[in-house]
Amino acid sequence: MEQIGQFGAPLAEVLPRLRTAGRVGLHASGLMSGWATALPIDEVDLSFFKNSFNGAMELHARVLADPNKREALARAEREDLLTLPLFLGSILSDIGRVRHKQRHGLQELRVEPEDAFPYPDYYLTDFHNQANGGLSLRAALTYEWQIRLLFMGANRLMRQGVIDQIPEGSHLDILDVACGPATWMRQAWLQNRRHRCTGIDLSPSYLEAARLLRRKATFLQMNAEQMLPEWTERFDLVTCIWLFHELPPPAIERVTAEMARVLEPGGTLVFMDAIQQGDANREEQGSFEHFETYFNEPYFQDYSRMDLPELFERHGLRVVKTERWFMSKLLVLRKEG
Repeated sequence: MEQIGQFGAPLAEVLPRLRTAGRVGLHASGLMSGWATALPIDEVDLSFFKNSFNGAMELHARVLADPNKREALARAEREDLLTLPLFLGSILSDIGRVRHKQRHGLQELRVEPEDAFPYPDYYLTDFHNQANGGLSLRAALTYEWQIRLLFMGANRLMRQGVIDQIPEGSHLDILDVACGPATWMRQAWLQNRRHRCTGIDLSPSYLEAARLLRRKATFLQMNAEQMLPEWTERFDLVTCIWLFHELPPPAIERVTAEMARVLEPGGTLVFMDAIQQGDANREEQGSFEHFETYFNEPYFQDYSRMDLPELFERHGLRVVKTERWFMSKLLVLRKEG
């Protein structure tokens, strides 16, 4: 039977919508359950959930309409199953830690590094309410599942916006700033973006996760505020995904200057981070304060009001494209020269 329903909608059109609704609904249910167990929920949060569900549905429909992207996503997500048992096993302890902080009125828990690396002070907090913040291997290995729930299954779909800006082939030198576990690289590789990649991050745990998952790249522990002197004008393309909202403004300024320095003249910066106040509708704006408090994102409000085009322009980076990808915004910039 080729048609179903009162209006005779073609089965081939209905089934993808049903699959998308099921996928988004499953992740939304997990998010709501975890949130309600660990944190208070009010009308602002409920409006945000409804708005986010609709946004996640729209992005799924847009990206998954392309069969090549759909296949790459499916293959990349099969890899994520390797860390699912670890994520499921960590849920109760994570919820317990959040409830402990709520009970005692604690916004953050201090992180104590076990190595001698000169971490900036702002980094030594339990961002995202993760155990030991960014210095936990368990948090690094389960990061993709954490944001998969938070974004209702759209975590990899948003980063597809970054991949789309990278040409196919293997001829570019790419630097990924604050690479974390570098999960987007596998997705890019499956879409014939097989360039020479270098990833830098402050966290040895996230870098170890990237190596364990066999990303085809070189990974270095490094503060993006002060990259190697010999990297001046070395890279054809720089990517930076979901970093700035976790930095205080002075650090953002220094990281921007460094990204501009290591880009070759005419090179491209592909930047993605959270939407800002000017991008957000009423429901999203109302959630900004909650996001900062609930997930220990102490610099989110400062980031949300920042004039990004003006910041980049000061460092010789000109915006050539701006797009919204669900709860993220994408900027593509060129280095003058």
